[in-house]
Amino acid sequence: MRTHSLFAGAALAIAACGQSASPPAETATRPMSGEYVLSCADFANLAPTAIVQRFGAENVTTEMLPGPEGETYEATLVYAHDPARRLEITWNEDRTAIASVMVSNAGTRWRGAEAYSVGTPIGDIERLNVMPFKLWGFGWDYGGWVSDWNLGTLSQTPGCNTRMRFEPRNGANTSAQGDSEFNSNSAEMIDADPAVAAFGLMFSDSGSE
Repeated sequence: MRTHSLFAGAALAIAACGQSASPPAETATRPMSGEYVLSCADFANLAPTAIVQRFGAENVTTEMLPGPEGETYEATLVYAHDPARRLEITWNEDRTAIASVMVSNAGTRWRGAEAYSVGTPIGDIERLNVMPFKLWGFGWDYGGWVSDWNLGTLSQTPGCNTRMRFEPRNGANTSAQGDSEFNSNSAEMIDADPAVAAFGLMFSDSGSE
């Protein structure tokens, strides 16, 4: 079912290939000008015990979260009650490595490796990708998710796929709606004026398109 390749928590499963061993534990939490970097190298191959060691047991919880179409899914939350640092992590089937790690809070201190974050306009993401990309129309459970980076820069890390969802800032009037793909530079998307609403990473054993 196509929808199961789109959701970045329970049902989203876009994959790549394996990653190298993770760097020292403090890397992902080291601030850079008051910000934190969400990078492939920092989160590849991490087991649940490594997350606890990295962030502290008191900052790591497991919850059932609402998913698309009335589904629920289990996620590990880091800093669950701190919007500036909150992360959402899902695991592969045997819970030996991260399947996905996502950020979706306005005001987050997390940044992608290319320096984007929640609120970054779609035009800036297009420039970082070095070419237009495709995303689903708005107004449904999988609306706004990038469906194809068109072999751009944001799809070039082996074993680690960039995931991103947009929301229109001109949503009341946008015609970029429904179960259809739109180019990021299409007239409909330019009119919708979307910005990043969520971003994260998907790793190789989280599934396939």
